[in-house]
Amino acid sequence: MPMIKKDNELKPEKRQLLRGFWFLFNVGWYIALSLIVPTAIGLWLDAPERLNSRPLCTLIGFILGTMTAGYGFYRMLRQFINAQKEMDKKKNSINKEQDSE
Repeated sequence: MPMIKKDNELKPEKRQLLRGFWFLFNVGWYIALSLIVPTAIGLWLDAPERLNSRPLCTLIGFILGTMTAGYGFYRMLRQFINAQKEMDKKKNSINKEQDSE
């Protein structure tokens, strides 16, 4: 009977690669939604039956979305880099322990 590997039993290299892909997936969705939602709200507000201020609200929504996406990307990247540093510290401490034996 073949054994099924659990997520915590993956090789460290494969786990790190999956973390990188997951990070890119999350960043992509975050940036896309951060740009689309405020821009769509701006388009909706710019309709002739609402504010009829075309393209002011659309541009404001796009600018707010861009700022939100940039700040969110910065925070996500900082968190990812800190997690990578922690993993490297753990890896180095394990290697030092093995070398001293």
